Amino acid sequence: SKCIARYNNELHAKYIFEETLIHDLDEAIANKELKVYYQPKYSIVGEKPRLTSAEALVRWIHPKLGFINPGDFIPLFESNGLIRKVDNYVWKESAAQIRRWKDLYGESIPVSVNVSRINIMDPDLEAKLEDICSRYEISTSEIMLEVTESAYSENTNRLVEVVDKLRKNGFRIEMDDFGAGYSSLNMITTVPVDVLKIDMSFVRNMEKDECNLKLVKIIIEIAKFLKIPSVAEGVETESQLNMLKQMGCDIIQGYYFSKPVPAMDFAPFIEREISAKNLKKGE
Repeated sequence: SKCIARYNNELHAKYIFEETLIHDLDEAIANKELKVYYQPKYSIVGEKPRLTSAEALVRWIHPKLGFINPGDFIPLFESNGLIRKVDNYVWKESAAQIRRWKDLYGESIPVSVNVSRINIMDPDLEAKLEDICSRYEISTSEIMLEVTESAYSENTNRLVEVVDKLRKNGFRIEMDDFGAGYSSLNMITTVPVDVLKIDMSFVRNMEKDECNLKLVKIIIEIAKFLKIPSVAEGVETESQLNMLKQMGCDIIQGYYFSKPVPAMDFAPFIEREISAKNLKKGE
């Protein structure tokens, strides 16, 4: 019976924790306890890596519970539909940030944001995204929409329809975690995408494991075949960077450059890019 008691206590604690998160979400959004962090993405096509864009990642700093791991609240909110509110909040914050950077630096830094499966099914998705772009006076091409591969395999017809409309309006679609799902390769020819993102687990293991290395190569080849850029996530070392560059990967992100950081800590990346550009002009 000891065993059962422990099991019940753990389950109960998890239940209480999850109920707290559900209950506190609206307040967290209103009080901006949800923070959007940005991870820089660098093009590795030329001789020196160049800042091209950023990915928006959400963090929750709870007044009582402290830092809450996204792994604890994202799947929970995906399962009960509240992820819509989180996504919406991140889209607005990111758009406002793109605008701020434009005003401050005269530079456009496109930001990739997540579009959860449930949002793909939202008939107002397009209108919501367009409204955000016009409110912050940014172009639709500056918000890049990340859709995970698993969303593609579930309702391909609906997805093709949504993605087509979004792309006609200038939004760019990134297929996230490519290769980690179970979708068929023919899907990639039916669903138009603008960027393929290589799942970070492949990148992390490619030096240790021949199979992972081959998969990374194949995904880069698929992107080349489709004439779209490939993005590698989770790049941590210079040797990974060099391998990816050799294989023809276009863009990388990961701790090698920076972990996701608050907007104010992202500023130095932009400033460095501007000074590098000015140096080049002066050459």
